Amino acid sequence: MKVNGCSFPRFVIIVWILSIGTVSYLSLIPQAEFLFYFRWSDKLYHFLAYVWLSTLPFFGFPRPKKALTWSLLMILLGIGLEFAQSFVPGRLFSIWDMIANSLGASTGILGGMHIGTGKD
Repeated sequence: MKVNGCSFPRFVIIVWILSIGTVSYLSLIPQAEFLFYFRWSDKLYHFLAYVWLSTLPFFGFPRPKKALTWSLLMILLGIGLEFAQSFVPGRLFSIWDMIANSLGASTGILGGMHIGTGKD
């Protein structure tokens, strides 16, 4: 599908790559400021970011298997960035953040597979 002369899947892939860069940057700066703060807001932000990152491949890649592969790699990204935070001043490794990242990615994968295949 083309929108204004641009392929929609290509646009989604560009947004996805920029999103990966943004999540990586925010994960590795000394301290990110959040717009809203409440007790578990940090975990919610982690969860939502990885839902986004793992859902987008189902809209950008033409083959479901390729989309699934890239979406599964978002789980590894979340785990890897969490380990990398232990080397950033002012940041800490958190197993709970890792769980939020993985649950978000898993939710995004299930949603993306459901939407992408059109099956129940």
